[in-house]
Amino acid sequence: MKACLAELRNFSSDHWDTALRAARLSAAVKRFKTSEMLRFILEFVVPENAQEDAPDLTPLAAKRLCNSLFGRSGSQSILVYVFGQAGRVHRSATCSPKTIEAIAALYRSDAERYWNSTLATIERVKHTYRAKIRNS
Repeated sequence: MKACLAELRNFSSDHWDTALRAARLSAAVKRFKTSEMLRFILEFVVPENAQEDAPDLTPLAAKRLCNSLFGRSGSQSILVYVFGQAGRVHRSATCSPKTIEAIAALYRSDAERYWNSTLATIERVKHTYRAKIRNS
């Protein structure tokens, strides 16, 4: 959301044509959606104080979980940054589609509420952004 709000603060119809404004807002929204999906996973699925039996999420497992919970895969580079491990040689048992679906089933209702709230936040920011464009 910081990126979206930064776009609002830095808005200038003198410097940005319509296509550039749309591209910048779209990119900021995509980054925000990815960050919110990962925030949910890190907060609820694999919190910091997770037990040893917590899911072992690799970038692929996280991508599959995001897709199962939110219908989106997110940014691969961000997934690798957050869940990648240099030198890892063993495969995650969590990565199988059956395991991912079992994990998703546990969190689906919470994820749906969280995602609806996220989308509502995005719409509020877009509305503010559009109002600022109209008033400039």
